[in-house]
Amino acid sequence: MIVLTEAQVNDLCIFVEKRLEKKGCDHSLKHTFKWAKIHGVNRDDLIDVLEENGGSCDCEVIMNLPEDCDLKLEQNQPESDVGNPFKIPLKYEIAENRAYTKAIFSSSAYEYHNYTNEGELLIPAPYGYKPKGRIRKSSHFFTGIETELPTELGFVQEIEPTTAKAFANMVRDSKLKSLERFTEREADYYLSKVDKVALNKPMATNFTTITGIGGPKIELRIHKVIFRK
Repeated sequence: MIVLTEAQVNDLCIFVEKRLEKKGCDHSLKHTFKWAKIHGVNRDDLIDVLEENGGSCDCEVIMNLPEDCDLKLEQNQPESDVGNPFKIPLKYEIAENRAYTKAIFSSSAYEYHNYTNEGELLIPAPYGYKPKGRIRKSSHFFTGIETELPTELGFVQEIEPTTAKAFANMVRDSKLKSLERFTEREADYYLSKVDKVALNKPMATNFTTITGIGGPKIELRIHKVIFRK
């Protein structure tokens, strides 16, 4: 899939460079996005191809983008893991009979790449799962258990006290294909991470590559983020 032709790359770099000569770079992609809007280039696809070529801000666009070729998106999709679909750390042990009182929910306070319903319970999507809505290629995401649609951020809210086993059963009762293998172990890992976080704090999720004995391993992370409206 070609995102930018060689001619478009050259035109983009000239467009951005002229504007940076006047005020310099503010570490954003505002001039790049302005060019994309003028020329009808899909912003999400553009972000993906910029990330692959070291263009995280306007000055990096003109310094790093190759100008002698078309820029394409790689279509490689991570393969799902049948044995550990959510990539829970292999050494993680369940805290039996523990009651949890917090989970992650969607909010209209975050609108960018959020396709879920307001207040929808969110679960990390399994590794390699292809979302139904458009998400940046480099991002991982939560899945809403009502819509099975993605969002990049969720917010911690209080729930009725529940065990990991009961929570897992509730999630699987949604009958969503992406969550059909969400077991007590996945639920305990998820709930234990959220339980430590204050209410209304924004959360994100991603997969991290851990290097160790036996080679690299991919593990799920659920973590706090800084969110500015």
